[in-house]
Amino acid sequence: MSFADSISQSLKKYFDFSGRASRSEFWFFLLFVAICDAVAGVLGRQMAGLVGLLLLAPQIAVAVRRLHDVGKSGRELVVPFLFMAAGPLLMWAGGFLIGLVKIAYSLITLMLIVRLVSMWAKKGSTIPNKYGAAPTAFSFAKA
Repeated sequence: MSFADSISQSLKKYFDFSGRASRSEFWFFLLFVAICDAVAGVLGRQMAGLVGLLLLAPQIAVAVRRLHDVGKSGRELVVPFLFMAAGPLLMWAGGFLIGLVKIAYSLITLMLIVRLVSMWAKKGSTIPNKYGAAPTAFSFAKA
C-alpha cells in the first residue's frame, strides 16, 4: 500500500474499528500523523491541539485494525495507554520511596509500549482470522 493509499484508507475508516490493517497502512498513517503534528506545531499550539484532536480517532482505529491483523484484540491498547495517561500524575509526587515507584512504573510502561510496538511491527497472517480477510490477500480472499 502506498503512502497516499494508506492515508486515504485510514481517513475513510475514520471510526471503523473492525477489520484489519496492513503494516504499511498503519506505519504510513503514523508517518502522516507525525508530519501533520510537526506542521501544526510550527503553525501554533492551538493548531497542533486541533490537528491532534482531529486525528486521534483514526489513529486509534488503525491501531486496533493493525492489532486485528496479527490476531489480537483492540483491548491490547487499553493497559499501555492507561499507564501512559496516569504517568504524569505519578511524576508530581515526591520522596525517595515514590522515586523508586516512579522508576518501576516507567520501566513497566516502557515494556508495555515495546510489546505493543512489536505487535504493530509483526507480519499479519495471510489467511482470514476472526477479524476478517487479510488486507494484503488476493481479492478472491476478501469475500
